[in-house]
Amino acid sequence: MISLALAAALATPACAASVKLFAYDKKGRELDRPGLLAILARADDKTAHDAAKFPFWAFPVDGKSPPERVRLEQKGKLLFASWAGGPARLELVWPVAEDGFNGVSSDNEGHGFSEGTAVFLNEDLALTQYRLFKDSWKRRTTDWQPLYQPGKEAKDLAEKAKAAMAEAVRQKEAPARALAFDKALQATALAWEKELFEHGLQHVVDERRAKNYRFGLTLDDTLVQRMDDADWITKEVSRSGSDWVRLVFRPNASDFVYSSLRSFNKYDGMLAELKKKKIKVMGCVLDTAQWPKTLTPEAYAERVKNIVLHYKGKVDSWEVGSEINGDWLGGGAQPLGLDQIYKIFSAGAAKAKELDPETETVATLYWWEATAPDREHSFSGWLETYSRRGFGKNVDIVGLSFYPEDNPVGMSFERAFDAAAEAMPEHRLMLSSFGYVENTELKGYWWLAPDDVDDARKDISILYTTASCAMSRSLGGGFWWQTLQQMLPAGHRKTTDLFNVYRRTLARLGRKE
Repeated sequence: MISLALAAALATPACAASVKLFAYDKKGRELDRPGLLAILARADDKTAHDAAKFPFWAFPVDGKSPPERVRLEQKGKLLFASWAGGPARLELVWPVAEDGFNGVSSDNEGHGFSEGTAVFLNEDLALTQYRLFKDSWKRRTTDWQPLYQPGKEAKDLAEKAKAAMAEAVRQKEAPARALAFDKALQATALAWEKELFEHGLQHVVDERRAKNYRFGLTLDDTLVQRMDDADWITKEVSRSGSDWVRLVFRPNASDFVYSSLRSFNKYDGMLAELKKKKIKVMGCVLDTAQWPKTLTPEAYAERVKNIVLHYKGKVDSWEVGSEINGDWLGGGAQPLGLDQIYKIFSAGAAKAKELDPETETVATLYWWEATAPDREHSFSGWLETYSRRGFGKNVDIVGLSFYPEDNPVGMSFERAFDAAAEAMPEHRLMLSSFGYVENTELKGYWWLAPDDVDDARKDISILYTTASCAMSRSLGGGFWWQTLQQMLPAGHRKTTDLFNVYRRTLARLGRKE
């Protein structure tokens, strides 16, 4: 009996927490478990929402227990959230009116929520995000180069957020209080976005720093089907103001390692045209979605060797790892394990540096936190593990890719770069890939409005391109992934409104043809 009791004790977490959770919808109605799951669900989640996958995590503040997905339980009219590991901050996605789904945090002033606490989610999210916004404002206005100089509109938005918080605190009844804090959260989001946008502009107009930024578009592997448009595509890329492109090399199944000169025929002419326009090239050795399940470190290193040697002196940077923390590399049905992916990536990065120690190498990580399938694949979880194992060796730049339809960003944008900067203190960073909605129908989380994909794309393009310049050790970047489909579509040699918005954004950032 003693041994059984001891075994049971060892199987039970040393500490755990269960809190009462109170959350309200936009009409002030208290949410039960199905209601909360529905609010946090993707647009294409039409079935009973899977609580084992929903984007709501607890991060124990003492760091002694790993983060885990929150467990929700309805007991009568009360909703409980529980996790192992003691006091924790909560990380989740949340809809913000007239802004969009955001990645947000609630942390009880940094102390975390402990056993028996009553968590008023709308209120606690707003309080935490407002504090983080104020921290960002203070840091940028007192301890940053160049110091942030808030304009009148930014100051007004900050004051509106402050006033909205004060008004919410004055409310007494729970539904009215929740609605007031929702408005305060909205005001905070708008003020924070304005701050980052404005500070990004101020970075780029600083002559000492302007030359260090790069702004690019992506020419994915569908380019090989549009070689008749190559001259027009090159001309429009230059006209956009972009000084970089990501050129993605196709899988090339008949000659995966590019051992034959014929495999390069589709790209040689394109590279020559780009060079004529003085556009720099980041070559993507293999797109994240194109990894074969049979890929080995040896085969990947051979592919890297042949492509890099062929374009030595013609390609300015090599993306040797594309979203290597994804859970789809090697095929969605039976993807490769993270350790195997890391070995393959490392072999490629090492080969690129072996060929030329001075060549610039880039590794891109996919940003997802609450929406990640597990902690191991999440952005911060992967960084925590593999930075200790040597990630960064043979890599010069760490890129972040953002896809807010699948992984809401919003007020998490700055924190994502800060997390990367903390984990990789010797590396430069950049926005290396982003986009919103692959086709025309929203399937995930909305931005700006659930029914306006077009304007959401434009807003994201403007905001991310500009704000990325104000991030820690950032080179700017961009590289809108679906350039060929959404900016320079096939058929009529006519640019889209999204392209024109991007072009005006770069003009404002001082980049013109």
